Amino acid sequence: MPVNGKCNEMCKPRIEKAAKAVPGVLSATWNLKAQKLTLVYDNTKTDTKKVQKAVAASGHDSGNIKAPQATYNKLPGCCKYRK
Repeated sequence: MPVNGKCNEMCKPRIEKAAKAVPGVLSATWNLKAQKLTLVYDNTKTDTKKVQKAVAASGHDSGNIKAPQATYNKLPGCCKYRK
């Protein structure tokens, strides 16, 4: 799924942690260059929409779900991807 971010040092761990916190997600790997989050999950326990909401709640736009502006504003300067 598409997920916006700018760095491997801070964005990657934050995105992956948010996704892995969703019950049913077994693994989550974010690729900076591709701006994509790859998931392995149990579809009887969760779905991609729930993961997108969790990632957006951490400050990163995910698919059609935008991070709340207040949360985005709290990201470190190096992680801000919106223009």
